[in-house]
Amino acid sequence: MKYCSVNGQQQTDISITDRGLAYGDGIFTTAKILNGKVILLDKHIERLADGCQRLKIQAPSRQRLMEQLQSVAKNYPLAVLKVMITAGSGGRGYSRLGLNDNATNLIIMVSDFPNHYQALAQRGIDLGDSKQQIATSSMLGGLKHLNRLEQVLLRAELDERIEDDLVVTNCQGNVIEATSSNLFYWLDSQLCTPDLSNSGVDGIIRQTVIANRPQVKVCKTQPGDLKQAQAMFICNSLMGIMPVKTYNNRILTVDNVQQLQRQMKGLI
Repeated sequence: MKYCSVNGQQQTDISITDRGLAYGDGIFTTAKILNGKVILLDKHIERLADGCQRLKIQAPSRQRLMEQLQSVAKNYPLAVLKVMITAGSGGRGYSRLGLNDNATNLIIMVSDFPNHYQALAQRGIDLGDSKQQIATSSMLGGLKHLNRLEQVLLRAELDERIEDDLVVTNCQGNVIEATSSNLFYWLDSQLCTPDLSNSGVDGIIRQTVIANRPQVKVCKTQPGDLKQAQAMFICNSLMGIMPVKTYNNRILTVDNVQQLQRQMKGLI
């Protein structure tokens, strides 16, 4: 870790009574720092504010948060920025009753950037199917909350597999995402991405692609759809757009993905 602060003070300690530790009561976002700037900073701040609103957590000032993140990022040419907001310490059990207005904890961390992403983005990845499924929740669907036990278990599975990443379905059998990224695919020349209303994380790069490609179809996706797909990519704020060169050992075209990479250059 290159840097860590809690509520503006450089430190790596937090109370053992923090609700983020006890219950995953909080949200986070992960961003890319490039040339001293946070890529898509406005979008990440919007995500944090929206997450706080949905979880009914007192959000920090957007302006103050932006200034803090800009101040931290300017020291790094290439790095990973992670921002966590927890409900703080207090309450009785699950209840937040008794928390004061200043209980919220803001944690900012900077760490090394994964250098292998650049090579993978050029050659493409091998994608398989996870044997596990994630839950559905209309309360939490699309939200990047701190309770990531499903992703921990998915990553444990991936660590034992030969593929670069895995497609994940929910308990209703719908395709949702990869282990830590969103999924797009071309089916009969139509660019599609899974509906995340009840599962998964609505990523910043996913939002940006959809905003810049209004023809994208957001739809309930079945495993059978991916078996017919001509091309695929996964994406998140660190890896950007990552082509899939094989899915379950089936070779896919990467031409569509490379064209999209060129079109989105400078935006992500």
